[in-house]
Amino acid sequence: MAASSSLLAAGDSAHRRQWRYTWETLAHLPLLRLYLSHPALSAAAPSGLRADLRLEADLLLLSFSLASDPVSLRVPVPRVLVDPSAPPECRAAGDHLEVRLTLVLPVDHPVVAAAFPGAGPPAPLSLRDDLKSLSSGDVHLYCKTCSARLTKQPLRDVVEMPSLNWEDVADNWFGGCCTSFGGASEKLISHYINAYGRLQRTTLLDATSIIIEKDYLETDIVSRVDTSVPSVDFVALEEAMFNVTLESDHTAEKIKLNNSEEEVCHEKKIGSNHLQPPVLLEEGPCIDNTEKNGGTPWTDQCGTIQLNNGGDVNSEKSTSDCFIENMEQTSQEADSNLVDPCSCCGDNGDSGKAGLENQRDYKLTKSISLGSSFIVKESNLVKDVNWVELLCSHCSSSLGSYPSQYSDAPSDGRVRLFKCYTSSDLPVGGPHDVFRGHTLEKLFVNLLLEIAEDEISFRTIVRDLKTKRPMLQIVLLSSKAWMFSGYCYENEMDGSHVTAHLQPTVKLLYSNCSSASETDLRTVEEWSSKYRAEQLYMMAGQINELTECLSSAKDEFPLSCSSLEGMCLSSLER
Repeated sequence: MAASSSLLAAGDSAHRRQWRYTWETLAHLPLLRLYLSHPALSAAAPSGLRADLRLEADLLLLSFSLASDPVSLRVPVPRVLVDPSAPPECRAAGDHLEVRLTLVLPVDHPVVAAAFPGAGPPAPLSLRDDLKSLSSGDVHLYCKTCSARLTKQPLRDVVEMPSLNWEDVADNWFGGCCTSFGGASEKLISHYINAYGRLQRTTLLDATSIIIEKDYLETDIVSRVDTSVPSVDFVALEEAMFNVTLESDHTAEKIKLNNSEEEVCHEKKIGSNHLQPPVLLEEGPCIDNTEKNGGTPWTDQCGTIQLNNGGDVNSEKSTSDCFIENMEQTSQEADSNLVDPCSCCGDNGDSGKAGLENQRDYKLTKSISLGSSFIVKESNLVKDVNWVELLCSHCSSSLGSYPSQYSDAPSDGRVRLFKCYTSSDLPVGGPHDVFRGHTLEKLFVNLLLEIAEDEISFRTIVRDLKTKRPMLQIVLLSSKAWMFSGYCYENEMDGSHVTAHLQPTVKLLYSNCSSASETDLRTVEEWSSKYRAEQLYMMAGQINELTECLSSAKDEFPLSCSSLEGMCLSSLER
């Protein structure tokens, strides 16, 4: 008899319908909204809908009839300050039920956190906290997927990566009238870059990535990075047009231009149709094999340029300054195949010493200028720099990326490990893992909100970093939303239930353009131009993962609420 009763209970449980519920509240509305959905609602309209709020048990009890069958639902209520004097408002809305509760205070108010300790959302991601934790001791990095160790030696000298917009920051700080006189901002930026450039084996940290020298990586990962070689065409071009040799002498010499004040670094026609590309050397700036008065230029290891016939060249600006300037060259000047960080100018006779300091760790300066490839704004795109995905040698999952030019080897000797794929301690996600809360969607959302605030743009096109093809359309609806979603069974008599914790999210519309036709792509481009949408570039793997997050979150809303103007309603954690 007991076995029969148990079997009956199991069968009754198997036939109970599962309902999807989603709690949502927005910062500007003192309202907590509940969506309840099930396919059965599309076949029959509910009747006798009633809602009973049990705040002492953190429960909302719903009862109604559906196709003459009585239905009762027990939905957990988030721990927020609900106004008990305001009765719940409930209605049937086609394919879902909607219940509204009035709030006394917004969910992010400090009083709410004090009233419900431990029920608040997790702390937001903070670059300062990451930097403090990583600088507190020796830290190794691990693959977040398989827990394999990525570094063969602990990280040291972890510093925050400077902003790419140094000039704008300097101009805003000192004012245009100050910086326009005597190039104050340019000199400030040059000294700032030099200060970082003198730090050897420095690890850079930004909001999305940790940028380390490839020598820090385990041998099996380094071997993957170092197996690639330059293309045959480029090697032939380099051997035919360049006679560059490197000396081990690190002393700086003053060198003067032989009977000419023209720039040494420039482009030269090859044959009748080709341009000679400058080269980003591994240990110094690029040198163009331009002939002056019959002499052939060469460089020492510090990057100074000399002529075989005894002439020499005097530099007026640091290579770092020229690299930043060339990063911002106009399209009319951008005929060369590479961004040329080389410049041949001097600064009041101090170029020898400044040049030596700038060349001491030229790769680091280039790393700062290239930034991270997790998200690249259109203004920060670098021509002919290819970003290569870095994979774990144990599980082949994505770890990050690195920049390359003419080969698959890192052009600046460094790799970018994305925080969403990296752990700083074992076990992965444990209390001492600095990156335990860094997910791809949180990293994306934080940068999206930052850009939206700076550019006052709520429309975004996400493009493939390699092909430049539009992949996602995004319209930001609300930057401060809180949500929780789960399931409940009808007619459930068990008194236990899950605890509903509202999570900070952003509410948005999106459209997947990855498989769009040429006609649809033209429509997307017109939309982008009409609304001046922000252009963001990401690698294909990260775009696919982001699209999966958007598609999964879309199911949290009822079908009738999940689309607007041809785009899907969704959310992402922040």
